[in-house]
Amino acid sequence: MWSRVLFPNFVLMSLRLTAPCVFTAAALFGGVFHAFAAAPSNLAELDFFEKKIRPVLSDSCYECHSADAKKVKGGLLLDTAEGLLKGGDTGPAIVPGKPDKSLLLITMKHGDSDPDMAMPPKKDVLPDAVLADFAEWIKMGAPDPRDGKLTRKAAWDEKTAKEHWAFKPISQPAVPTPADPQHFIRNPIDAFVLAKLTEKKLTPSAPADQAALLRRVTYDLTGLPPSPAEMDAFLSDPSPAAYEKTVDRLLASPAYGERWGRHWLDIARYSDTSGDRLNAKHQPLFPFAWTYRDYVINAFNADLPYDQFIVEQIAADRLPEAEKDKSKLAALGFLTVGKRFMGNENDVIDDRIDVVSKGLLGLTAACARCHDHKFDPIPTKDYYALHGIFNSSIEPAEEPIISEVNKDSAEYKDYQAAVATIEKEVDVYRHTQAVKLVSGMMEKAGEYLLMAQQGITSKDERLKGTSFGLMARKQGLESEVAVVCMRRIKESANAKSTDPVFGPWLRFAALPADQFAEKGPALASDLANSPEVNPVIAQALAAKAPKSLEDVAAVYTDALGQLGKQLGLSKYVRVGTPGKKTIFDVAKIDTVLPEPMDTLRRQIFSGDSVMMPDEKLMTGALGVQFTNPETTIRAKGSSIDFAHPGAPARAMALVDKPEPKDSVVFIRGEPTNRGPVAPRKFLTVLSYGKDEPFKDGSGRLELARHIADRENPLTARVIVNRVWQWHFGQAIVRTVNDFGTRSEPPTHPELLDWMATWLMDNGWSLKKLHKLIVLSSTYQQSSLANDRGMRDDPTNQWLWRANVQRLDFESIRDTLLTIGGKLDRDVNGRPFLLAASTANSRYKGMVTDAMLPKTSVDRRTVYAMIDRNALPDMFGTFDFANPEMTTGERLLTTVPQQALFMMNSPFVVEQVKNLLARPDFPKDGIDEDKVRFIFRTALQRQPTAAELVLARNFLSDDPPDVPDPAAEPQTNDDIKTRAQKAIALKALQPSKQLNVWERYTQAVLQMNELIFLN
Repeated sequence: MWSRVLFPNFVLMSLRLTAPCVFTAAALFGGVFHAFAAAPSNLAELDFFEKKIRPVLSDSCYECHSADAKKVKGGLLLDTAEGLLKGGDTGPAIVPGKPDKSLLLITMKHGDSDPDMAMPPKKDVLPDAVLADFAEWIKMGAPDPRDGKLTRKAAWDEKTAKEHWAFKPISQPAVPTPADPQHFIRNPIDAFVLAKLTEKKLTPSAPADQAALLRRVTYDLTGLPPSPAEMDAFLSDPSPAAYEKTVDRLLASPAYGERWGRHWLDIARYSDTSGDRLNAKHQPLFPFAWTYRDYVINAFNADLPYDQFIVEQIAADRLPEAEKDKSKLAALGFLTVGKRFMGNENDVIDDRIDVVSKGLLGLTAACARCHDHKFDPIPTKDYYALHGIFNSSIEPAEEPIISEVNKDSAEYKDYQAAVATIEKEVDVYRHTQAVKLVSGMMEKAGEYLLMAQQGITSKDERLKGTSFGLMARKQGLESEVAVVCMRRIKESANAKSTDPVFGPWLRFAALPADQFAEKGPALASDLANSPEVNPVIAQALAAKAPKSLEDVAAVYTDALGQLGKQLGLSKYVRVGTPGKKTIFDVAKIDTVLPEPMDTLRRQIFSGDSVMMPDEKLMTGALGVQFTNPETTIRAKGSSIDFAHPGAPARAMALVDKPEPKDSVVFIRGEPTNRGPVAPRKFLTVLSYGKDEPFKDGSGRLELARHIADRENPLTARVIVNRVWQWHFGQAIVRTVNDFGTRSEPPTHPELLDWMATWLMDNGWSLKKLHKLIVLSSTYQQSSLANDRGMRDDPTNQWLWRANVQRLDFESIRDTLLTIGGKLDRDVNGRPFLLAASTANSRYKGMVTDAMLPKTSVDRRTVYAMIDRNALPDMFGTFDFANPEMTTGERLLTTVPQQALFMMNSPFVVEQVKNLLARPDFPKDGIDEDKVRFIFRTALQRQPTAAELVLARNFLSDDPPDVPDPAAEPQTNDDIKTRAQKAIALKALQPSKQLNVWERYTQAVLQMNELIFLN
């Protein structure tokens, strides 16, 4: 019975609908193959090899396993792809796709029983991150562009490389005039396309029908479906200008910026988190990344000239207009919203070089980090010229406020109070840890003081640096307590401190050892009469009349030990000690004692005590044991900034360092292997003899202006190519992120250059470029295939028809909300959490319900929180951009999970119910009226006669909502059967709760027509 409930309602009914229009298994497994644009190339995998694999092979393996090795060991050559696959005396080095079977990785992990097989030999195992990279590389098939003998020189010839089409100046080709009997040409784009079609003996397709065209252009420009009213108005408007008026309306809509801003956020590898763990001083949250997202959306809506858009994203802080309009500083998020690599500054800089070069120039400059670029004319020195620019820039300690703040508002005051609470919690934590360290020396105070004296005076290297703590532990002391004691005593001695408790120790420690027995008692007598010395210490020293430093140490052990006992302080326990509680009751130090012990208590634990450590010292002594808990506390502050409505908006800005400086080349990418200085400047290949070093601060503003320069041959070509790809589903240059010598040549080079010139001549206006494209006949063609076109050009590279395109995840979700009448059109502002449970588990209590943004979850998906390390599953199901890196083209997949989402997702079920509960739904109408409403709302069309018949049959064949009792777990079932039934019932729970109209509506929403554009 359960199968009858599920399948007739959700699948079989759909299968009975028109075949091309259903989201069926055939579509899932390739039935719509010919309709899609060509898939992206594997350049991303080759980039992975260049950045992650080749440098390690070069640094760790080539010495023994390359053509240049003095003696090739084991017959294994690793400097060519062929050598890797062929292997050496023990067989192939790698088995593509199978890391666990690849001998290279096994030996790198030192996983072979033969110690001689450990690689690199006589060295530690390579870092886990490197091993993970090799495993991932082998898993993806071990892509390797090397095809010959390794050379230490670049693979390119400078003169030849500069002749590459993308490095030549942008031409101004004449618009062709091909024969046009079909009157295809509406604007110059069509002339170029028709000329190419004529050359290839192909003909363009007929125009798309008006309904399909309106859906296409509306989704294309806004990411939303047209409303039934908009569809009716468009279809009933006979004016020749009807379509152009519609385009103007769509470009003027705020939804345009949301749609095209999201495209740009793919390039900018946008995320609301850093990708770091909550560790040391690393915060996972970017509380103000959303201000960059809003900047991008607003820039697109305002049609900010693209050249200005570039300059602001690289150097807004250097522009005079940013002084007047602080909101422009948010543009710098283009650089700062990237990964943080657990504080590895050179990796952060590499990420910024990558997003600038790949995102704006279509060049993989980051591949020159460890060696000259193997394919493009980008020497390592050019990479480090860019490195110096970003290394001369720094994020300010406090992000600048970019919005007006009403300090008298209740929200702001509540925010300030919340921040003050966090700061107080940090102060209490630091104070507790400092007191705990001081109290840790009480029981063995003398021993700690003597150990400190050894560390200060001894020339033994075992008592220096990190070894000091190890030596202290060997003597039965706590290493971190010993480190704190030694450093504070040393600092106090240098400052000639007169501290009432430890000042006497400093005086005694300064006595020469050979004169101590003579001068010690006299000094003790003098100190006994000094009002500046603590009376407990003074009296004990006088009574002891010390003749050695060990005698003085005994006085401190006794006095401070007694103080600890009277206060009831627990024995010091290191954090992480197995089976021991590490909670310290700091309140005990406030216990008032009889004098003179109370004076000793106050002087030791006061903020003025020479022994009380500061934050820097505790960080050095305790490391992550100290910083991690504080980071967790401060993470609450990040959450407050992230979510509190009273928190001022701030920009993730970047500023120039006070003293910018050039970087040196890191030989093989190693910071410790320093090569020549690389003056800060632009890429040589794009400088055309004007290779002048940058002198204006860090050089970011000069870099931005070089990129946005009209004479730069790449910038306009790259953005035109991206816009074309986002419109047509395939680009003129298919390798959208790589215009270098490995790039695929443009299918329409003259058209690319003509549009690039047109864009610059028209003020770099992207809205004008959109209008030019969508008004062309090329864009307005039907997507219907024909035998000639499919035979001669199956991938449609010559543009003889429109491509069928699947909606991206954001448009699918926004469409479902629109259908349900629930889409919240509020623009900008803090993100909403699409998967709160994921965030809660990831941040371990850092993000609580009270700290979540209060923005509506029914807003457009562009406003959803993006977490680098924990993207919700639904994002991945529909091929969302990877926020780890610049994404020029989302990799299109067609997998069963996409259909299962539409069938089983509670979100889809919720929108189904919302659709049927809309105020305009004809609740009292006949069944046909309801079916027509569902079709018009979901698909913007009327149902066909056949679909109405199917609907009547479906609605009349309503199975009972009560399942077959046999499907329920029975008392006589064995354990395995009961478990299987329980799982099956749970999986069917959503469908079990739907009535017949809800099941029918959900079946309609599973039609391909909903998420595919013709």
